[in-house]
Amino acid sequence: MVIVMLNRSIKPLTYLIGGITLLILGITSIFIGKNMLNLTIIFVSIIISLNAIIEIIQYLFNKNKDKRIIQVIIKSIINILFASFMLFNKEFVIRSFSIIVGIYLLANMIIQIINYIIYIKYHIKGRIIIIIRLLFFSIFGFILVLNPVKNIKYVQLIQGLYLILLGISMINDFIIETIPEEKSNNIKKQIRLPLPLFLTVFIPKRLINLINEALEVPDDKSVLNINKTKNKPDLEVIIHLAEKGSAAFGHMEVCFNNKIYSYGNYDKHSRKLFSSIGDGILLIADKDKYIKYNVTKLNRYLVSYGFSLTENQIREIKKRITFLISNNTIDWYPDLALYDQGKLSTGNFNDISSDLYKEANGIFKKIIKGKNQKFFVLKNNCALVVDYILGSISKNIININGIIAPGTYYEYLNNEFTKKNSNVVSRKIYTKKDFR
Repeated sequence: MVIVMLNRSIKPLTYLIGGITLLILGITSIFIGKNMLNLTIIFVSIIISLNAIIEIIQYLFNKNKDKRIIQVIIKSIINILFASFMLFNKEFVIRSFSIIVGIYLLANMIIQIINYIIYIKYHIKGRIIIIIRLLFFSIFGFILVLNPVKNIKYVQLIQGLYLILLGISMINDFIIETIPEEKSNNIKKQIRLPLPLFLTVFIPKRLINLINEALEVPDDKSVLNINKTKNKPDLEVIIHLAEKGSAAFGHMEVCFNNKIYSYGNYDKHSRKLFSSIGDGILLIADKDKYIKYNVTKLNRYLVSYGFSLTENQIREIKKRITFLISNNTIDWYPDLALYDQGKLSTGNFNDISSDLYKEANGIFKKIIKGKNQKFFVLKNNCALVVDYILGSISKNIININGIIAPGTYYEYLNNEFTKKNSNVVSRKIYTKKDFR
């Protein structure tokens, strides 16, 4: 369960070695925490320095090198200086790490407060779990920020437990990869521990850089379209990548039977708090037109992962999608649709919802009851709806801090794609070159 970006495959032994290593690191972190942190700082400093040196060497021997040598050298020198600072200021780094973890917890506390207000205002059930998370994040957040050195033991404990669970999950991946497929199918439905949000939130940006690099080098283009089977996938999960705008931190949806099912803040008139909150609306659109619009008009990359499903799983997906779009929903129309119906005499029809209505035959359903009636980018977002649709065909991602981001799902899907015994059988990255 490491972050893999554009890998084709991962050998099962990698999961075993990684899992055992994480178990050892987790147990060590709990019982000899501070010494472990010192060793970690030394190790990370060495890795950063070696990586900087290797990057310069690789660039110098790269036949396709351009005029970026100055940038590469400056970046490598900065990394080496940063590694040296860490190595000779370990106490400061440890104290800073404790404060950073505390700030991260307090940020989650604020998210839970906003989410609780939304749940109260719209009479949504499930407030008890929000209060529990709120208490946890606030208590440990203030403890670490107010006295970081004395309470570093709590960071070591949380870190140790997390690494142990991560290690167990990787060993489980190894077992699934090495036993016969017919037996592994019985244990594929498992709980999965995601990477921390502060790591996965940067995955979309890193992916854009990797895709751009692949497009520049002819030999790397094969990573943009890979199929592990000759059969057409039964379902796709599509992840959006963009340099800026609403998809800068990722957006995702499900494609089933050539229809896109996407949840988002599509009503521009209901958006609040910098468009992070708004009415929860479902979009149903034509796949090919939708993909073309997003890639050519919105300048996005779309990463599509294809699933191979059983007949029972297909029936379950149909049931869940039907329930999602027909239960507690009403028809909703963007401004351009209202204009076409004669309900608006004039207007500015340059919003995404009007474009999707026109360009991709988009129809919309507004959710009027339940937790998804209000979209909140840091809680009730597109990833949670995808998670519901996938239901019994994928692993249950543990929702530790109440947030599942598109980057979290990308990390999961790409790991599944690199495995042999997985129902994620294809990966296609759509770029503008697909529509020339």
